[in-house]
Amino acid sequence: MEGRQVERRRQRQRQNRLVLASASLLLIGLVIGLAGSLYYAWLVDPADTQTAAPADLRTDFKEDYILMVSQAYAADGDWALAQARLNQLEDPELTNTVISQLERYLRRGEAADVVRNLAELAKQLGAEGRALALFAPTPAVSATPTAAGTPAVVTATPTLLPTPTASLEPQASATPTNTPPPTPTASPTAVPNYRLLSQQQLCQSYFDEPHIEVVIVDALLQEVPGVEIEVSWENGTDHFFTGFKPEDGPGYADFKMEADVSYTLTVVGGSLPIGGLRTEPCDTGTKLQGWELRFQNTVLFQETEEEVGGEEEP
Repeated sequence: MEGRQVERRRQRQRQNRLVLASASLLLIGLVIGLAGSLYYAWLVDPADTQTAAPADLRTDFKEDYILMVSQAYAADGDWALAQARLNQLEDPELTNTVISQLERYLRRGEAADVVRNLAELAKQLGAEGRALALFAPTPAVSATPTAAGTPAVVTATPTLLPTPTASLEPQASATPTNTPPPTPTASPTAVPNYRLLSQQQLCQSYFDEPHIEVVIVDALLQEVPGVEIEVSWENGTDHFFTGFKPEDGPGYADFKMEADVSYTLTVVGGSLPIGGLRTEPCDTGTKLQGWELRFQNTVLFQETEEEVGGEEEP
């Protein structure tokens, strides 16, 4: 009986020694592997984070890189250097990439100078579009004044008067000449502060009565509250403002229409009048169609043109 217990105790000891030996070998292997990995990573082939090329950057970092290039180009005007920096991205669709970034910035409402710099960069890459026409307009070529010809110097030559006689004859009266009226000079047409972006007639299922819906956005395509709108008809005039229905947007406003009445709408502060706004039956059902009009404030656009024009003056 005692012999069996001794034998079992010896077997347990041998098993424990085997388990301990296996665990020791595994631990030693892990330590050796870790040491080898660190040796290779630190001494044999260390990673150099300073040599990362722009083409290897993440998408969001590439976007920041393009933004910095546009700001640098706006500061120094060196297009060759800006182009060399952009070429480091190795992007075959670079123009489309810059345009997409510009559109995202417009939707996010980035600062005007940031958008303008990016638009100028896209224009230099040969891109075209409505956003570029707004933020990077092509300067108008002004006519070079021609040198006026040297005026001829008229020298008066004195002539001898005839000797007066005793008889006086009546002098002929001078023949009147017709002086042509001065040619009128065309004055530049003032650009309205608001321009119509879109106008469409639609069947408004969410209204019991037809309405004129107006949306006002600024030069960055962000909706603008507090803009006064005037609507007039044959026997009256009314005013309403954007922003009183924030659930529909800060730049939204609407006006209830009556059947068989023609309305004319104007944005107070400068816009061309939009007339002939009448209700018509919808294609289906008995409801009447209303109108949706979108206006954009062009003040930033005008300031940009004035700045460009001022730079061209000698």
